[in-house]
Amino acid sequence: MDETWPHSALVLCFRDGVRLAEPQEGGFALETPSGPLALGPISPSLADTLGLLCGHGMALATLQGAEGLELSPHLSELIRWGLICYRVTRNGAPFATLAPTSGQLPLEHRSINVKKRYVLSRFAYCRPDGSQMVLESPLARGRLALHDSAAVFLVGLCARPVRASHLAEVAQRVSEGTAREFLSLLLTAGMACEVDEDGRSQEERISELRQWEFHDLLFHAASRLGRHDRPYGATMRFLGDIPPLPALRRYQTDQIIELYRPDMSVLQRQDRPFTEVVEARRSIKAYGRHPITLRQLGEFLYRVARTREIRQHQLPGGVLFEDSNRPYPSGGASYELELYPIVHACRGLAQGVYHYEPERHVLSLLSGRNGLSDSLLEQAALATTAAPPRLQVLLIVTARFQRLSWKYESIAYATVLKDVGVLYQTMYLVATAMGLAPCAVGGGNADLAARILGLDYLAESSVGEFLLGSRGED
Repeated sequence: MDETWPHSALVLCFRDGVRLAEPQEGGFALETPSGPLALGPISPSLADTLGLLCGHGMALATLQGAEGLELSPHLSELIRWGLICYRVTRNGAPFATLAPTSGQLPLEHRSINVKKRYVLSRFAYCRPDGSQMVLESPLARGRLALHDSAAVFLVGLCARPVRASHLAEVAQRVSEGTAREFLSLLLTAGMACEVDEDGRSQEERISELRQWEFHDLLFHAASRLGRHDRPYGATMRFLGDIPPLPALRRYQTDQIIELYRPDMSVLQRQDRPFTEVVEARRSIKAYGRHPITLRQLGEFLYRVARTREIRQHQLPGGVLFEDSNRPYPSGGASYELELYPIVHACRGLAQGVYHYEPERHVLSLLSGRNGLSDSLLEQAALATTAAPPRLQVLLIVTARFQRLSWKYESIAYATVLKDVGVLYQTMYLVATAMGLAPCAVGGGNADLAARILGLDYLAESSVGEFLLGSRGED
């Protein structure tokens, strides 16, 4: 059909950071973000075509014609290596660009059926990236840069099942050709899917996908390699910019409670056998008539979380980074987790909110019992179906997030949760060995905990809760 709208085209180009290197003795090579890619001897015309792909790109229609015959045998390999972007242009200007983010999931272009309706994936999300908006999804094989405000508008329209013709009717500055190519980018990326005649999307027919929540799948994909191209691991991106946090969290208070220090050599001889402890471990929510004692709480904290050693490492620029050694493992020996006992019943210790300092093995009193701390106890009881009046000690586990995010990219929060898991297991095993009643809590109120503990939610807030008490005779 003839179009009375501005001309649009689908263009192929190399992703950012790719350029054709000067020919050497062995022939040409492409310089890519992951290193040079040898091409060997190629003809001058193919070198010119690759040079165009490094610049503004070439229209897909041109590449599929006679001018693209020489590139065709190489194109699938370039796509497989994650070097090719697809770009919709309008009047010669970029409208939207789909760049690959995974070498494991090649971006093979998919055309839409103009008679079919398509809908945006419920896992897609739009966010600012520098001076432009980008569309991403944990299901996607690429990141879609939206260069034009009309492209952002089209994303909004795709929240409901639409045809390309409908997009052009509603977005009056967009031609049907542009809308068609834009939908093809969404389909190619895996950010949109076809809608059946009965109104159900293809996503809705996949039972495994229906059971994923948006934030869970995004977190899974973003904290593992394979579906993103962001920096990953111990990049220490703030080295020389922001000083790292010290290994220990200290409170300035005069209200210090010294804790019992068990003789570990005696425990090594007298403790229950490890296999027996592992087999006996279980969550216990029924407590004894007499609450846990201060001596038992001290031994528990000593065996679970004391600091054995503080170590300093000198990084480039003379920056010192501290790590430590404690009974449970921690990512990079960072030990970002802190323990705050909220005491409801403990023989020898007053009710109140405390902080455990693992190096000195002491408790610092932060506040007495109040309505807010009672609310946390009630929520923990509700989450574990325990009896609120019988609760004895609730251990709030917080994370000083920047201990990890200063050093790690993509995996910082995932590492926090892994550290919480191994801390829970250590708590369970120690409590079982001591004959106490342990129970991990499935969730908690991080905002309320931050208020009670006087914490900055973004700097340190709760990531876990654990109930501890004396064990009933049963």
